[in-house]
Amino acid sequence: MKYDIPFPSMRRGRATVVTPAARPSSITPSTPITRTILTYGGFDGFHTGHADWLRQLARMGSDLVVGCQSEQFCQRAGRPAHLGFAARRAVLERCRYVSRVIPLETWDQVRSDIVNYNVSVLALPAHLPLPVSGLDEIVQVLRLPVTTRETEPRQRARAS
Repeated sequence: MKYDIPFPSMRRGRATVVTPAARPSSITPSTPITRTILTYGGFDGFHTGHADWLRQLARMGSDLVVGCQSEQFCQRAGRPAHLGFAARRAVLERCRYVSRVIPLETWDQVRSDIVNYNVSVLALPAHLPLPVSGLDEIVQVLRLPVTTRETEPRQRARAS
């Protein structure tokens, strides 16, 4: 299509603007493709390393579901959380990369979480001791390295 558009700053002449033709409807999908990513963690003392991890995962899909370890889960694992579950959940819910936060009560719930939230990819930190046998039949399992970058105040506190 061609349009004659007068330029107000110019006294003479007109410009011809050519717009690209519309794409055929067969190229653009009628429904957007969704890909849900699921990850788990404690997220106690949320720091920039956690934010980097969540950003990396959010780029892989359209939705990011985060399983936050409950206080009982942390006690059973021998690593009691400094912050309560409600506080850690609130921080995760305010993170712009996270679509939904769910509690992690036991590792046995992973399969049901995958089915209930229609998960495409289960992304886990390489150090997390979750047995994934059998899960690779229903979901793509990724073990990714984690950077241990923390905020400056925490690093200063450890140094002193």
